[in-house]
Amino acid sequence: MAIALAIAAAGAAWWWGRGEEDDEARIRRLVDGSAAAVASRDVNAVVAPLSERFGGHGLDRAGAKQLVAFEVLRGAWASAAVAGATVAVDGDRAAAQVDAVLSRAAGRGKALVNLLPGEGTAHRFALRLEREADGWRVVEAAWRPITLAEALAGPPPATLPPAPDR
Repeated sequence: MAIALAIAAAGAAWWWGRGEEDDEARIRRLVDGSAAAVASRDVNAVVAPLSERFGGHGLDRAGAKQLVAFEVLRGAWASAAVAGATVAVDGDRAAAQVDAVLSRAAGRGKALVNLLPGEGTAHRFALRLEREADGWRVVEAAWRPITLAEALAGPPPATLPPAPDR
């Protein structure tokens, strides 16, 4: 009985001592969840991090959802893996630089390291996020293709633009 109480007390101390998840971890979890949703072809989960105010590459949220649906459902992306990410947070604003490898073959039992050049692409995403009522959301994004060597080297540090005057 004493051993069970000691284990329970240690578990409770660990649970209460681990603290609240910080904003950087929340943003990383948001990005990882979106990437993981590609393999299950869950378009809604892929675009879940996008704000209703989203804009990027001339697309609004609905346009981004259509683009993702087109790529995922036609089989252009079987999986997505975050190769690296940097995050900067300042109050209710954040920026992230995310390198992702989009694969046409990894979902079919092929590891990312074994991809042939035509079976995957790497992209760098520059994200601007804001805290909304339901959590962090991407309000702006830019992306461009990068080489696998760039993805392996990792993204540059995320930087926030100056805060807008209020």
